[in-house]
Amino acid sequence: MKVAVAFTVLSALVQTGFAKCVPSPSPDYSVAPSSDYSAVPSPDYSAVPSSDYATEPAPSSSDDVEPASSSNEYTAPALSSDYTTAPAPSSDYATSSAPDTSDVAPETSDTEAETTEPTTTPSGVYQITASQLDTAVPAGKGSGKCTPDNSDGCANNKRALVALNNAAQKYGVTERGEVVAMISLMAFESGSWQYNVNEFPGRAGQGTKAMFMYPFIYKYAKALYPDKVQDAWETTTANETMNNVRAMVLGDDDSFGSAFWYLTTQAPEYHNTGKLKDGDLASFKEYCTSAVGAGWDDDRQAGWEAVNSALSA
Repeated sequence: MKVAVAFTVLSALVQTGFAKCVPSPSPDYSVAPSSDYSAVPSPDYSAVPSSDYATEPAPSSSDDVEPASSSNEYTAPALSSDYTTAPAPSSDYATSSAPDTSDVAPETSDTEAETTEPTTTPSGVYQITASQLDTAVPAGKGSGKCTPDNSDGCANNKRALVALNNAAQKYGVTERGEVVAMISLMAFESGSWQYNVNEFPGRAGQGTKAMFMYPFIYKYAKALYPDKVQDAWETTTANETMNNVRAMVLGDDDSFGSAFWYLTTQAPEYHNTGKLKDGDLASFKEYCTSAVGAGWDDDRQAGWEAVNSALSA
């Protein structure tokens, strides 16, 4: 009897669809398309230009500013024997022991003023040519000794030529021997136009292509710009003031004109008196050691001989 009942129940369950609990087959994912990443193009990095730092000039070093504000210490190149081994002149361009003053000269923004061509040349004024100057100061040819690291105050012969002829005109220098002396002196002191201020050891207030010490920097600036230069600045020992006064006379015309000013106003006994106009080496040596108070050595003599020979051509 029990077997019959169980068979009956089982038959009923089958008839009511209990067998539908049998799981249906799993979906066929194989028909789904695979992702085609090959259709996505790879980025082309070759189109991105590389940084060419070689085309960027290095920042110029500033003139002799005190105190230094940069942590990057600039080391100037050693001077070669081509007019560049000059020690700081032991000069009469020279010393000041006056007390300091609280007055500070204002900074000059246009220290590298553009040189202008003279419109006329007075009769008798000695003028030099580009080929003569290139022969006299060969290190100044082309770009000269100027690099991105020392471009501040550096000049080549092209700039020097205009400024030198301007100076001869301005100060009325008519004798070849005097022009030879001025070019020789400044080419030597400035390292063939490379420097406009004292770099070694970095003496405050010393500069121009003639490398005047501050007492003559002051006199020169006062002569050129009497309304801008205060009397109190003559006796200052403040580095900032001395450097600011010096900055007034660092433009090409003033810087290259400095030696001509000195000859005609501070050492007039050598101007148009026969001491320099004949191009005599002994008289140039006397001028350097006695009138200027600078030293004398073989390099200074070689520089004068090169200039004297070039300007004789």
